[in-house]
Amino acid sequence: MEQKSRWQRFKEWWTIDHVVDLCVDALLMLWDVITSPVLIVVRLIRHFFGEWIVGSIKAVIKSIVGWFARKRKIRLERGHGIFRTYWYLILTSPFIIFFLVLVVAMLTGLTESAYEVLDTFAKENPDSSFTNDFLK
Repeated sequence: MEQKSRWQRFKEWWTIDHVVDLCVDALLMLWDVITSPVLIVVRLIRHFFGEWIVGSIKAVIKSIVGWFARKRKIRLERGHGIFRTYWYLILTSPFIIFFLVLVVAMLTGLTESAYEVLDTFAKENPDSSFTNDFLK
C-alpha cells in the first residue's frame, strides 16, 4: 500500500464540509473575541502570570539544588558527615513538612471554596454574561 504525503492527505481532507466547518468555527471564535475584549486582557495576564509563576518555581528549585551541591562540595572538602552538615534541616524538617502540608491544605480549601462560590453565583444568576463566559 502506498503511503500518502501530508499534502495529499491535506488535499483529501479539504472538502466543502470541512471548509464550512472551519469557517464557521473561525467566525464563532472571532465573534467571541470581538464581543468580549476583556477576555483577551484576562488571557494575556493569566498567560504571563503563569509564566512568571513557573519561572519562579524553577528558579527556587534551581537555587535549592545549587545550594545542596555547594554544601556537598564543602562537606567533602572538610570531611564532615551528612548529619554534621545538615543538622538544622534534620531538626526543623517536621516543621517544614507541617508548613508545606498547611499551605497545600489552604490552597486546596481556597480553590474548592472558589468553585462553590462560582457555582452558587451561576445557580442564582443563570443569565449573566459571567456565568456564560466562565462556567461553560
